[in-house]
Amino acid sequence: MKYGATEYEIPAAPPLEALAELDAAATALDALFARAAELTLRMDEQTGSLCIELDEGAGARSISPTQLFGLLA
Repeated sequence: MKYGATEYEIPAAPPLEALAELDAAATALDALFARAAELTLRMDEQTGSLCIELDEGAGARSISPTQLFGLLA
């Protein structure tokens, strides 16, 4: 072991709560795609910040992470 490193055991399976959250997000994404919405996520290379765009057919618009979480809720 390297100096300062700690041992970490990776579980055999993710926690059930995490799986439930992933299922909920997948359901929300399916609903977006069903109404022909396109979601684009990318990193801004200059600022390192996350850029999120939502296109629902009238052109892409930027949305905040909070708005994205609202869509996925």
